[in-house]
Amino acid sequence: MKAWLNGQMVPWETATVPILSHSFSRGSAIFEVVDVVNTVKGPALFGLAEHIDRFFNSAALTFMELPLTRDELAAAVIATAGQNGVKNGAAKFFAYYPLIEFSVTPTNPKVDVAIFCTDYAYLGLKQEERSKPARVGISSFRKIHGGTVPVHAKVAGNYVNAFLAKMEVKKKGYDDVIMLDTAGFVAEGATSNVFFVSDDKVKTPTLTSALPGVTRRALIELIRDMGYGMNETDIRPEQLLEFDEAFYSGSVVKVQPIASIDGKDLKKPCPGPVTCAVKEQMNLAIRGEIEKYAKWLTLI
Repeated sequence: MKAWLNGQMVPWETATVPILSHSFSRGSAIFEVVDVVNTVKGPALFGLAEHIDRFFNSAALTFMELPLTRDELAAAVIATAGQNGVKNGAAKFFAYYPLIEFSVTPTNPKVDVAIFCTDYAYLGLKQEERSKPARVGISSFRKIHGGTVPVHAKVAGNYVNAFLAKMEVKKKGYDDVIMLDTAGFVAEGATSNVFFVSDDKVKTPTLTSALPGVTRRALIELIRDMGYGMNETDIRPEQLLEFDEAFYSGSVVKVQPIASIDGKDLKKPCPGPVTCAVKEQMNLAIRGEIEKYAKWLTLI
């Protein structure tokens, strides 16, 4: 298996950093995860341009100067996927400070870029298992406030927040988590956005404290095209059990039904009819069977 590292294909086990590097010890690495899907025309990267835009935005928000252009990064991701023959998996790419640092801010501005791409089977992951209906708990850990760190940056250090929230609810027997923001509104899951359905109307939290998900954006467009009402709005936790259905969205799961919240079932059996319809339409889009959504697919 090969990784792309600063313009060269290398054995991916050699793409490492010192433990005392700034990005390992301070959590300053930025990253993206792009799904590799099977389409009717062959393997493709889903939302590659959008992920790269978010990557560059994360760099800007964290004062990191990237050593390559958007086009160069896109070509490198495609090349890495092709080199490894990936058909059903993911590309994960990073920018990071690789040198040993003791200071809070890196004294040397050198930034490395590394790209990994592999099939899920190589990692022992089963996508269908990760997409099964989830029993969800609400965490006592609140989503970090945008006034403390840039919550719209996909930076490694931010994920301690999600890690703790998910660990907390898993210890209570739940599969996944819903996080509230510091104002008490629903924010997102650990690594996913969340949608709620009632009477053929779909709601999702605003982006005040949630990561602007690439799959979230695609689903909002798709849901509106399907004729459902679609609204981005503040949602209180006490409202959640009033909804008929709920589901997560994310790069790996795309659409994952939510069966219960804090041990209580939603109004309709899981997965509900709207969730099923949205999931099926998204599957068609991913396979490249809906021309309008071909824009989301970059063939490898």
